[in-house]
Parts: sequence; C-alpha cells; structure tokens
Amino acid sequence: MSEIKLTDQPIGSETTGTYPDVDETGTSFNRLSFTLTDRSGEKLYFQLNKPDSADLLIQKSDGVYVEEEDVTYLVEAFKVDEYVTRLSFAWRPAQETIEIPSEWWEDVTIVPKNSAMWDEVYVDKEIVKIDYAAGVEAPEKTEMEALTTKVNDKFPGEVDFYDHPYNIIGKYVDNHTIRPPYKSNNTITVYHMYYKKSWFQELLTEYKCPNYDYKYCFWFGFKYDLDSGERYFKVVIRDNDMTSNYQTNPDSFIPRPQLPHCNEPYFAKIYSQDGTEADEYDVFFSTTPEIMKAYCEEKGIKYPIPEDKETDWIWTYGLVYDKKTLEIKQVKGYIKKAQDASDWVV
Repeated sequence: MSEIKLTDQPIGSETTGTYPDVDETGTSFNRLSFTLTDRSGEKLYFQLNKPDSADLLIQKSDGVYVEEEDVTYLVEAFKVDEYVTRLSFAWRPAQETIEIPSEWWEDVTIVPKNSAMWDEVYVDKEIVKIDYAAGVEAPEKTEMEALTTKVNDKFPGEVDFYDHPYNIIGKYVDNHTIRPPYKSNNTITVYHMYYKKSWFQELLTEYKCPNYDYKYCFWFGFKYDLDSGERYFKVVIRDNDMTSNYQTNPDSFIPRPQLPHCNEPYFAKIYSQDGTEADEYDVFFSTTPEIMKAYCEEKGIKYPIPEDKETDWIWTYGLVYDKKTLEIKQVKGYIKKAQDASDWVV
C-alpha cells in the first residue's frame, strides 16, 4: 500500500489533493479532490463530502495523506458505473404478462430492445461459441433452427425452445476445446428466459441440487451433449448475503477468486443428471476493458478479447474456476451483436 501526500488544490485541479471547506457548524475540514477522464475524453473534477473524506484522509504530523489504492478505487468505480450505464441502453421497459410473466415482475421489469441478436464468446482472443437469441432472423435463424433440430432428434420431448422470444440457443465453434465439465464440442446450449418458477423447482429436485435459499436469476441453461446423450443443468445465482457471507451462511457460501472492480457479479453451477456438481464454477461480471486487461495481466491469465474487438459491445466477462482451489481455468469475453443495433449502440 502506497500513500500520497496531499496539498490544497484549487477547484478543477488535475492533481489529487485537498480542498479546505467549512461545515454548517463553522468547523473547518478538508475535502478529498481528484480528477478523472471519462469515456469521451472529458476531464471530470470531484470533491468528496465530509464523512467520505474523513474516512479516506490520513492525518499525520507532517501533513495529510491518502492511500493511492483508495483513489484508484474511486476512479475505477466511476468508470465501471459509466460503462454499465452504456450497456443498459440495450434494454427497455417491459410489459407485464405480455413480455415478462407476473411471477418475475418483482425481480425484473426490462427486456432487451432487440430480440434479433447474439453473443460472440471469446477465449484467448479466439471466438469459441455463438449464442443466438430466439428472435434472430435469417441467416442466423437458419443456423439456430438447425441446432434445435439436432437437440430434438437426440432429446425428444423437450420443452419448446422458442417458448420465449429471448431464449438463447448456442453452439461451440468446431475444433475448440471446451471448458470442463463438458466432454464434447458437439454440445448445444439452450437458455430459458423468464421461465416458470414451478418448473425450475422441479428441475432443482430432479438434478438433486442442494436446497439453498439462493436468489436465482431469471434464466437457466441446459447443455445438451449430443455425443453422450447427457443433459447438464446450469443454474445462475445472484450474489447476496447467502453467497458472500461465510460467517453467517457457510453452507450456501460460494467461494470465488479475487475479482477486478466490476458491477454486481453472478455465479453459475453445473449439475449432471445424477446430481453431481461440477468441480468448476462460473462467475460473470461487467467492467471496462482497461480494468479487465490490467486484472488479467496481474493474475497471469489471458485477456479474452482480440485487439480489433476491444471497442465492440463487450457485454460481460466470465471466469471458469476450480471451486476448491479457486484456480482460474478459463477467461471468457462476451460481445453482443444485433441485426439492427442502430437504436442502442452508443
């Protein structure tokens, strides 16, 4: 941890410093001030309030100091919020019962602006997977329908894969080594969005999932191994006290590696039909490419997005890691594509 010695700085200064002020009782205090550069290149000046400044400023006999890491945290927090706000432009308010079932309305009230889109998934700067939303049109629709036909041929009697226009059907790119526990490239993904909660509860029982009081997301996945005939069940879990507080919830706690500065992460666990939980967990989050690249360099892992794609719509990042050792086994980056993105890419 390194400290920065501060001096009083005028309003608008680009040097991190202090700005003297007086509170409503006439008591003098110092505000922590700093400047950052936003996505557009504009410089923004900030002063913290009295309580936040007091928490961060270190009074010593020879002056006032601040931990450099604390200033970095504040700058990164702004940049992550700014980046996530940009991503939110891809969503719009939904209509209850028409687009989102009433049983989900308290959890989510938005849907993607465009149902005709897909994710390109990258690992080590190479595309490894494509996830199509059910609303895509030709030529992607032709490819997606071929995938669902393959699944229906191998797994007859499955729930309609198109029961919601935002369901996702995905395929792995040929000859790519997929992450464990999947054993075959010939594996097709189906994510059910805004699913019936009663059906999900039945699946938790069928796959012998532990009965934790998790906050499950409004989507879950089936992974269909067409070679072995295995259907994996992938549950997606919000991070809250049940998953992050080991002291109060040791059984439901989800261990995780140190993450970069990011928005609210969420996790995924994968179960086989005999109830076996995979040795790997996923954690997903959104952050800026700059923060993620620095994190990958620090951890000695490979940044997933190729250089010529770094300004694309990088939707989220995912880490596949060993649930016991926390070793990161794969780093994924998801780029959102739309057949008509003119109304939401900014």
